Amino acid sequence: MVNDNILKDLGLVDGTPSLTPRQVEEIGTLLPEKETVRVLEFGAGRSTKLIFDALKKKYKEVVYVTYETNPKYVPTEEGITVRMHTREDLVNSQITIPSHEKYDLVIIDGPDGDLRKHWFFLFKDNVQKSTIIHIDDAFHYPSFELEFRNNFPNTEDMFIVPLGSYKGNKCWITSKIL
Repeated sequence: MVNDNILKDLGLVDGTPSLTPRQVEEIGTLLPEKETVRVLEFGAGRSTKLIFDALKKKYKEVVYVTYETNPKYVPTEEGITVRMHTREDLVNSQITIPSHEKYDLVIIDGPDGDLRKHWFFLFKDNVQKSTIIHIDDAFHYPSFELEFRNNFPNTEDMFIVPLGSYKGNKCWITSKIL
């Protein structure tokens, strides 16, 4: 396996609705060195396809599951599993993630607003030691961090970018399960 950061220079652009180039590059420094990578994503979009395609260059097998509310953002890339839901499904705990599914990377980038806080409880059983959890727009809503810390007390913060410290209004937390 090559140690190069395959998530660097994917073509993401600052100031768009996508994850920032810096966010994705930071995630790339934390990817596991093994043959298979399993990604769980909440909120698909342009970055989904770019990340998936990059991961296929490094790993023999890429398992990529994304939950999305808006058909407009659904990736059509073969190999990405899309699970559609509504905001009401999320808020009312109508979504379940099979407990046998374990992930190496979890990206929380949707749905917009305070509703992201509802994901943390749902995927508690789907992580393991060294799983990377990336939370986009973490400091816009204090509930994101509060729910994250309550559900995952055994984490180490790898990257934290406070609101406004990186090109305006972007902020995030990237942590690893201990």
